[in-house]
Amino acid sequence: MHARRGMWRAPHLLLFAGAVALTAVPGHGENAPCATTEVEYTLAANLELSDTPLGKGDGVYAIGPGKTVLRFEGKNVKMLSYTMHEHFTVRSKTVFWSTVVTMDANSAATPDACSVAAEGTIEGQRIHWRTPVRQYRTDGTITCSGSFCGQFGAPPPGQSPLHVGPAPQVFSDFIFAPDMKTFTMPKTPGQKTEMPKQTSAVAVSGREVRRTCVNVAPCGK
Repeated sequence: MHARRGMWRAPHLLLFAGAVALTAVPGHGENAPCATTEVEYTLAANLELSDTPLGKGDGVYAIGPGKTVLRFEGKNVKMLSYTMHEHFTVRSKTVFWSTVVTMDANSAATPDACSVAAEGTIEGQRIHWRTPVRQYRTDGTITCSGSFCGQFGAPPPGQSPLHVGPAPQVFSDFIFAPDMKTFTMPKTPGQKTEMPKQTSAVAVSGREVRRTCVNVAPCGK
């Protein structure tokens, strides 16, 4: 995940139709059989920043929108993509100085050669991720103005590039509502960086916008 409040990232699935007993994919009202389903979700998130310079950027910042696509194959779930737009501004003011830091970046997973960014298992209304999200990275810019810029781990004055990662990112479980149309991911630790100086965590919510029954060719075999 990734830097925010001043800058964190941040730092953001279906069922199998068996040969004998067919199971409806999550949220599929008609109970139509589908062995493999891909579902797209739109995302919103709250980015929590801590350990910022003198604590002046600590706080919770709304970020998004984002998107993830999950492929459900029985109880196995594959994350095919994950992106999150992170744009927010942190304003710090004391008796002697004021500083404004704006972050404008995009975070994304990097799928492997088989177009898979993470793998998990669905049990009931919960997806447990067995693997970290692959090569998660954040790229964009940070703009700093004011007397605090360039000090104690704050960004330098003016606009500077921001690059965090790529690195594996562990995601918490996705917990779905009973209708399987929406989910939340509880606050999950992100990355700790020295420039900008901060520790991040992110909580994500998702809402289904598209679902498709697909035929997937074997990969890597």
